[in-house]
Amino acid sequence: MDVFPTSLSRRNLFRAGLAAAAVSITAGCAFQKPEEAASSAASPDAQAVLKLATGFAIQNLVPLKTGFWGNEFGYAELLLRPQPDGNPTDWLLKDAVNESDRTWRLSLKEGITFQNGNPLGAEQLAALMTWHLANNKTVTEQLPGATVVVDQDKSLLLTTQAPTPGLRNILADEACFTIFDLPSYEGTGDDPQKLIDAKIYTGPYVPVSLSDEKLVMTANPTYWNGTPGLGGVEVLFVSDAGARIKAVQNGEVDIALYPPTQQAKSLEGDTRAKFSLGEPGGPSFCLTMNVAKPVLAEAKVRRALLRLIDYKALATDVMQGFYEPVSSFYDPKLPYAIDIWKTDVAEAEQLLGEAGATKSDSGWLLSSGEPIAFELLTYPQQPDSDTLALALQAQFKEHGIRVTIRQVSDTTAEMEGSNWDIGVVSNGTVSFGGNPIPPLQRYYRTGGNRNYSHISDPELDALIDELAVTLDETAAKDLLVKIQQLIGDQGYNGFCGRRRPAVVVGQRVPNYTPQHALIWVDASTRVGA
Repeated sequence: MDVFPTSLSRRNLFRAGLAAAAVSITAGCAFQKPEEAASSAASPDAQAVLKLATGFAIQNLVPLKTGFWGNEFGYAELLLRPQPDGNPTDWLLKDAVNESDRTWRLSLKEGITFQNGNPLGAEQLAALMTWHLANNKTVTEQLPGATVVVDQDKSLLLTTQAPTPGLRNILADEACFTIFDLPSYEGTGDDPQKLIDAKIYTGPYVPVSLSDEKLVMTANPTYWNGTPGLGGVEVLFVSDAGARIKAVQNGEVDIALYPPTQQAKSLEGDTRAKFSLGEPGGPSFCLTMNVAKPVLAEAKVRRALLRLIDYKALATDVMQGFYEPVSSFYDPKLPYAIDIWKTDVAEAEQLLGEAGATKSDSGWLLSSGEPIAFELLTYPQQPDSDTLALALQAQFKEHGIRVTIRQVSDTTAEMEGSNWDIGVVSNGTVSFGGNPIPPLQRYYRTGGNRNYSHISDPELDALIDELAVTLDETAAKDLLVKIQQLIGDQGYNGFCGRRRPAVVVGQRVPNYTPQHALIWVDASTRVGA
């Protein structure tokens, strides 16, 4: 039976790769800059309905449960718009400015209305943000004790208990301040039809029906930021990747999301459908190591394993050029990124020798006499994880290290236990909004809620804690460099490559290119050349 991937696995994937992709904006492309939407005249195909097929079912329209889908498919919007360089730009807010160590001034754009016609003013936004601070677990974790009030000039003052250098990124994070009409929502009782009737969001497309098969939306005739470029949007839920691509080939949908990289070859020369690629961002598919396992307990062994990987071959040959080789913990375009990984077999063998390992006819042995052998976890929701694992298995075999592969239905559930070695999983190194701090706290700090690797390093903890309250950009960069150096020196985790974001597009949208941060549809989206 086909099973839809969880929202967590999908979001992790795109924080790792797709969420760091830049949009290509050229004359005639399917996307325009957001600010152009209001001034653009309706295109000749403005009444067209764009159809997308996704592998992730939208189960409801409840803000705290599935609100992150809204900004991706055009029925909701965020306070700030995430950007590839980690510096969000305006969206519903004109700006968010740090006025002191703990105070931020938020300036809301004028004339914003919800789809039901109710206004989004400073008072409504302050009440909604206060509600999030009390009810949204992600927000309460990142901004404990924060308060929001309306100032005399109708701007908002957000006060935090501690300096929060990533505040702008939090405002651009789809898991944080989902924007909706709070009073209208509270009258729905989460009833599916009442949620549709309440029209609680601000986006250019209004949900009119939601079933197990699809979400149907129509253009918002009173959209606050201009005329939407489409008459409507349909999002079809198709769990099988091959079926999504076939639907594009048959003209049943315009865009298939989340195509497996290995499918690219099958579309060469196909005039009905083609792969459309964006720019690579941060590293993709983390080799999450369980350092509590004896085979991975020694830092020099972990570093050696990462030196034995042929990153160029993974990207160029195995993944057919749809990946870029990885060397840095962050997107190399970011100012604080440094190289910490490379292929160096001689250094790897030296490190293994220093760790007391010896090489025999049967392969490398630990000082205990046990072979250096481990298991890789993969999962069917991300077919690339299997492809990468098979390639890694072959590469390690050439160097005398035995690797087995085990596919599991839920890597998160598996790694919450202790019976695993290394997971090939799609965790990234920055948040959805572009903040490097939350992933460090979750995955690398002692006691982090996603520290599946069981890392416990007081020096690393101290650096992460200091970074979390450092507002000075130069000092923060220095801390990030030290953190990366320490992660590299200890070989805590590695990555397989930098994935280029891809969709499969049909004949009606030949120039559609994946936008940054999973924003598949917005007011500027058009059908046609």
